[in-house]
Amino acid sequence: MIITIDIGNSNTVIVGYKDNKRVLEARIDTYKKDVIKNYTIKFKEIIKEIPEDIIVSCVVPMIKAQFIETIELLFQKKPIMIDATSIDGLTIKLDNPNDIGADFIATSWGAIQKYQTPVIIADVGSATKLTVVDETGSFLGGAIIPGIGTSMRAFAEYIPHLPEVALEFPKTVIGSGTIDAIQSGALYGLVSQIEGLAMRMEKELGTSCTKIITGGYASIIHGATEAFIYDEFLLNDGLYEIYQKGAFKR
Repeated sequence: MIITIDIGNSNTVIVGYKDNKRVLEARIDTYKKDVIKNYTIKFKEIIKEIPEDIIVSCVVPMIKAQFIETIELLFQKKPIMIDATSIDGLTIKLDNPNDIGADFIATSWGAIQKYQTPVIIADVGSATKLTVVDETGSFLGGAIIPGIGTSMRAFAEYIPHLPEVALEFPKTVIGSGTIDAIQSGALYGLVSQIEGLAMRMEKELGTSCTKIITGGYASIIHGATEAFIYDEFLLNDGLYEIYQKGAFKR
């Protein structure tokens, strides 16, 4: 089994593959304290066999070294850590190509392998990131906006007299009460940001794009987006494709 691991700021997603099929799926918290202890406990619960290999996207630098140590202690193998210096086969057209995060690399690889380019990818997690891969498969860049979870926490902190609300869509965009109005602004507002940025990106490119939505919060909002394909495991599938194509340096 090939294990792919997506370490985000809030969640860690583990997907295992055999014969090009997903055979293991798990989502856990990202541990920033007691890293070795907590990941060891969770991995023993989730991963029941010694993997053939492990490939990782990590966007939390503070835990990277301890996470590698965890994998080495638990499975007696060094994980493949994806970043701008370890990847082969992806043209990165940024001012500084080393700025690209492992998550952008993995989602781009997944999109190139699975969809028609050019592609706009909306990754809705701790931050909401829209990125563009052009028709040649080159990573062009994108836009980053504060994530909905971050925004809602800041909202509650700075206006504490307002009620806490669940992240679910109200029945109408026009809220008839405070809770409905906050939900509408947060969720329909996020959808409008994503769709509006995608429209402007297509205008700059001068062509229409395949549009994909992924990430932890995408499960909540994807049904309200227009023309976006929901792909829950785009990042992990991208890691698996990188591994299958041998497009990395150890």
